[in-house]
Amino acid sequence: MAYFGGVLYLLACLLLGSLGVQGDESSYKEVCNKTGDYYYYCIDCFEKHQNNDLDYGGISINCTTDSALVVEKSVLEFSKNSTGKFQEAMNFCVEKVDAAAAHFAASLRCWREQRKEDTIEYIQYGRNNFTDCLDKLSPFNISVGFIRQLAAVTSYVQISIIIVSL
Repeated sequence: MAYFGGVLYLLACLLLGSLGVQGDESSYKEVCNKTGDYYYYCIDCFEKHQNNDLDYGGISINCTTDSALVVEKSVLEFSKNSTGKFQEAMNFCVEKVDAAAAHFAASLRCWREQRKEDTIEYIQYGRNNFTDCLDKLSPFNISVGFIRQLAAVTSYVQISIIIVSL
């Protein structure tokens, strides 16, 4: 009977513990406030990736990686369906965006291992690769939708760097 009571107590603690964290918006809004101009991107990120552990750094890196993968799909499509100089730029970007996404994934592993400085360094490596792609695309007229995707990655990278630096 005592064992059964202990099990019930443990279950109650787990349930109440998770309920206490679930839906607590004020804590992540407070974190997003520290990102300044990126506040709305930050809020959007946390609302899409709410979970019970409130791992702000991990969530922000996930948003960065997810956004980079969206761009990677567009870049692949453009590289297959375009010609001339634009195709060359897109082929260059396929490699750069792929490298950026790999660095973002590496930064998440470092964050999970509590290696803060390595985390920041990997995010910055990713940003450098992504910026190389942006520089290559600057002479071209690109669709508004694609420009939004590129802006989202840039914003999420900045949010990640700010949050993991806190």
